[in-house]
Amino acid sequence: MIKSMEEEMKNLEKMLETLSDDMKEVKDKRFNEKMARMRFVGVIFDPHKYKAGEDKINAALDEGFEVMRDFETGGGIVMCMAKWEKKIKEEKK
Repeated sequence: MIKSMEEEMKNLEKMLETLSDDMKEVKDKRFNEKMARMRFVGVIFDPHKYKAGEDKINAALDEGFEVMRDFETGGGIVMCMAKWEKKIKEEKK
């Protein structure tokens, strides 16, 4: 019983370390960047209308936007997209 608890603790510690490393990686990725633009693109789930939304998403991806999140609606989805740029450090006078 004690041995299985020790193994479980080791597994949990390992998982926590992995999650911590993943969070640090995400934070470091955007440290020198700022969000420059946002775009919300809707895609209607209709056999005749979905293509327009799909084309808008592909155009935004071509422009350098990244999908941040998607929201499901009654008739489709709305994609929240962001474009990032490097931060410019202000010179101190």
